[in-house]
Amino acid sequence: MKSNIPVFNISNFDDYNNCMKFDKSFYIRNFKEHVTENLFVEKPHGHDFYLILLITKGNGKHIIDFRSYDVFPGAMYIISPGQIHQWNLSLDINGCILFFTKEFFLQDFNYDHLEKFPFFNSTFSIPFLKLDKAETKNVLSFYHMIHTEYEKRQINYQEVIRMHLNTLFINLTRFYKSHHLDSIQYNYDLIQLNRYEALVDTYYKEHKPITFYAKSLHITERQLNYLCKKTVNKKPSEVLIDRVILEAKRLIIHSNLSIVSIANQLNYNDSSYFNRLFKKTTKQTPQQFRNEQYNQQ
Repeated sequence: MKSNIPVFNISNFDDYNNCMKFDKSFYIRNFKEHVTENLFVEKPHGHDFYLILLITKGNGKHIIDFRSYDVFPGAMYIISPGQIHQWNLSLDINGCILFFTKEFFLQDFNYDHLEKFPFFNSTFSIPFLKLDKAETKNVLSFYHMIHTEYEKRQINYQEVIRMHLNTLFINLTRFYKSHHLDSIQYNYDLIQLNRYEALVDTYYKEHKPITFYAKSLHITERQLNYLCKKTVNKKPSEVLIDRVILEAKRLIIHSNLSIVSIANQLNYNDSSYFNRLFKKTTKQTPQQFRNEQYNQQ
């Protein structure tokens, strides 16, 4: 399969002090410098790390998995591995950006620590926050502390960075909860939902029956249905289909595969059934979606 969408890792990015030859798991930089020296990020791309971006100046559009978000001072974006994004930014754009890999962060935490935060690894998490002045100031203070550790590289600096990141994520969870209170529950239910979605993200091509996921979570199908309805007001099958459709959209736009080949890639041997499923979910056929996206480019 020939893909038109690159997937970057941290070592692909130029760093102002050439630290990438030492660190391939963490990156922090002034956003204006970042976009100026890494022009390829303007085109659609994905990456294998987490991205946290806060805008302090400028405007534009930021498209994340086919959803468009405004860019303005106080806009914050939290992007997980696998998501595809691109932006169109004004010349005066500025802000703070950082990357980190899951492996880097979890060196000091349990393997499922990231799952407790509502903005990571959830199909239904909103990757956008509109921060007020006090919240922006709070986030900037963490950026500055982390950046200082990153530049000075004193003893145990990576551990200190992870401590600052964890506290930043706790604060962001509070902001996220206050801004998106009605969108999702923030407790044990969220953790269970993220575990279900992590399984879906791994097995959505191979396993379509919900029984597989319920057994993997050691709960009944009825309990899984209750969990999904309570947190995101969807059936487990709808969560699974949403993941399938998202991947289908990525392949339709960012690969040269035919629709039949995409159906096969997603383990649908009957392409007619796949077309009906796609249209039922998106109100368009796969080909109509492809044509519309190409016409917009």
